[in-house]
Amino acid sequence: MAISWWFVGLFAISGATCFAAVLHGSRLQNEDARHGLRWLLIVVGVWGILQAGVLLAGQESTATRLYILSLVIGFATVFAWLYFVSAYAGHDYHRRPTYRWAGIITYIVVTGTKVTNPIHGRYFTAEFQTEPVRQLVVDQGVLYWGSFVLAYALSAVGFYILYRLYRDSELSSWGLVALFAATGLAIVPNLLARMAPTALPQLSYEPLGVAIFAVGIVYFVEDAFLTVEQKKRRSLVDRTAGGVLILDTDGTISEYNERAAELFPSITEGEMQIDTISTPIAEVYQREQSVLIDINDSDAAQTYCVTSESLTVGGQHFGWALLVQNVTDIERQRERVERYEEQLGDMTGAIAHELRNNVTIADGYLDRATGQIESGDNQGAAESVAVAHRRVARIADSIEDLHTLVSHSRDVGEPSFVPFVEAVADAKRTEAADLTIVTEGSGHVLSTPTRLKQIFKNAFAFADFNNAETVTVSLIDDGFVIADDGQYTAADGGPLLFEYESAEPSADAGMSLPNVRALARLEGWTVTPDGEYENGIRYVVQGVTVERASAETAKINSGRTPDSDSVK
Repeated sequence: MAISWWFVGLFAISGATCFAAVLHGSRLQNEDARHGLRWLLIVVGVWGILQAGVLLAGQESTATRLYILSLVIGFATVFAWLYFVSAYAGHDYHRRPTYRWAGIITYIVVTGTKVTNPIHGRYFTAEFQTEPVRQLVVDQGVLYWGSFVLAYALSAVGFYILYRLYRDSELSSWGLVALFAATGLAIVPNLLARMAPTALPQLSYEPLGVAIFAVGIVYFVEDAFLTVEQKKRRSLVDRTAGGVLILDTDGTISEYNERAAELFPSITEGEMQIDTISTPIAEVYQREQSVLIDINDSDAAQTYCVTSESLTVGGQHFGWALLVQNVTDIERQRERVERYEEQLGDMTGAIAHELRNNVTIADGYLDRATGQIESGDNQGAAESVAVAHRRVARIADSIEDLHTLVSHSRDVGEPSFVPFVEAVADAKRTEAADLTIVTEGSGHVLSTPTRLKQIFKNAFAFADFNNAETVTVSLIDDGFVIADDGQYTAADGGPLLFEYESAEPSADAGMSLPNVRALARLEGWTVTPDGEYENGIRYVVQGVTVERASAETAKINSGRTPDSDSVK
């Protein structure tokens, strides 16, 4: 009985070639691509050895089992191929759970039809012949052709991804194209074996194509193979990573991408020293730590995270790599969360101080009134009830203040530049206090309009409690100052004036000043009392973006002087 030694040798050599390529290793930079290529070569190598075993088998049962096993292993190469191509081309399809589970389920279903073929016989039927050569003659069924079409359709997806990769590459990659084409041309002997079973063994010839691919990649076109991958990685950096700067040891920019040129236009004008381009980056990049900096990008304030890494080869330092990424949305969200957490703390203090204390006091006076009634002291009982009534009314006021605080804690509109003089006047019109309001300075304040108005309303409410006659609101370069001429001064409480759980300057002061601070915090501002002011309460709100008006505009707004306006 003759054996097709020629084909045995081809399949054995293909398997050995794939294993040799695995041992040689790959210099691909993408770890997933290296992993996918390694398993592709291992699976195809096993597939080739199994098919050589089918040709060498001396019994029909042995040949049939080896054939089924080769079908099972062969179908796995499709998924190893797709994993490798996805990673090599710079995609993440191979890591997406949906695709992974789809691949696993597909493989299990198709493998089930193969291993159960002895039961249903719809995948293939086989006959072992000994003349003129010993071989397993296979007659494929409908299930085989279904899996055959599916396998090549999935493989075609990988070829299409590679086609797009090479099409977009600026480098000549015809050697790679020819190599991948040789891998796919294994379909030709497959079809010939089906049409002329006596001419070729009815096996899968893909291992031969993959063996050619392995030899070519490892020994002939490895540099081009790596160059295309590096070009793809560079395009990904240019597209997604933000600004990239490569610095020499003296801080001179040696390389940069397009996004870096957009962020730092002076680079394109010939300026290449990092300390001239960005002082914040120059101060910290050598520490190899991340830093947040603000950059004016397209007339809008943007926050960028700058990450630096030392470039060292063989123990010799030769520069730095800097990555500049836009984290504006994340940073703004973090700031909002911090402000809301502070607000929750403020509200907790308000509830603890205002509500609990007033309830306790009212309850105590009511108990006292009960005892006075029992002892016949009607006058004293009436006074105790009156005190309790005032405390209940105080609770109602506190609830209203808390409601105001909660309603203004939410996002109540986008910040905009609000006319300063108009905001003060609008707050005065809605506040019942009998006060004279003097406005100094004119311009616009970047704020949520309703919050700014509520800040002024609370300021006027406290001034009324403080028995003030005049409140002066002055615009400064980074905020505004509010001062009244009331009976209490900063010496009567200082920073405690703005604490919810404080009783400064008296227990009846209410939540007006604490609300001023809480609402200012929501805008990202700070409130500081003036400890040296002795004619009442004066505090400064800072951290505000202010656009100062010209002297002529201020004069028009006030109607009298360039820098003052009074409202009674």
